[in-house]
Amino acid sequence: MPTSRLRAAFLVVATAALALVVAPAAPALAAPSSTGWVRVAHLSPDTKSVDVRLVALSGGSKVLRIDDVAYGAVSKYWSLPTGSYAVAMRPAGASPDSTPVVQTSVDVKAGGASTVAVFGRNADLRTRIVRDALTLPKSGAARVRVVQASTASTPVSVTTGGSAIVSDAATTTVSPYKEVRAGRWTLDASRGSDRTTSTIDLKAGQIASVFVLDDAQGGIVLRRVLDSASVGGVPSGFLATGGGYLAHETQQQDDLLLTAGAGGVLVAAAAGTALALRRRTRARA
Repeated sequence: MPTSRLRAAFLVVATAALALVVAPAAPALAAPSSTGWVRVAHLSPDTKSVDVRLVALSGGSKVLRIDDVAYGAVSKYWSLPTGSYAVAMRPAGASPDSTPVVQTSVDVKAGGASTVAVFGRNADLRTRIVRDALTLPKSGAARVRVVQASTASTPVSVTTGGSAIVSDAATTTVSPYKEVRAGRWTLDASRGSDRTTSTIDLKAGQIASVFVLDDAQGGIVLRRVLDSASVGGVPSGFLATGGGYLAHETQQQDDLLLTAGAGGVLVAAAAGTALALRRRTRARA
């Protein structure tokens, strides 16, 4: 086979292999520019478990659901296209056509994260869209804030290491994030004569929310929920809360690596084919 035909054959096979590697990467890399994140928090102590439905009003056609969300639960983040979404919560197991106990809407903005929170007693439920900050703290530091979801009229204060995170916070209050050094912190919470202490570990780069909840005895309890984390090379704004955005991106990266691996096999095959043609040509000569 002439050298020119040998080169042409190699070029065709190699180009096809490279196309398989490069083509799928574009949509995966472009996704974050038009994506945001939403989660829900059930913070009403006398409201039974609910089924949550989220339906796109604009910007997409997604319909998402979480069933049997109990008091104190904060869901994982949904990764969603930007747009407006209707959120409805119904008693667990109720018909999707029944009247929701809670209805609201949330706007998903590119790169932004929000928590749709339901506060208060069942007779007077209130919803609030809480904006979650994703900007990573400085090196070696973490951030923490307090979401005051206790329903008592007495305000709550939370301190750590003698420094106040929030003072005399009324119910539904969400404090600004406070930057602290990474490590183990003891949180002291007080509501009138009620006291509770909780120890939390904050790793460098983590951003956390501490929820103040009512306990079964009429006191208060603290629950830490991870909002965002710095995980080996993950850029600012990528979430690491179980099945949230980071898990989605990791799967995309795994898929891309699998595709690249298959492409590598094809490139190797192209090289092998070219080498075999070259040897055959030499043998004939």
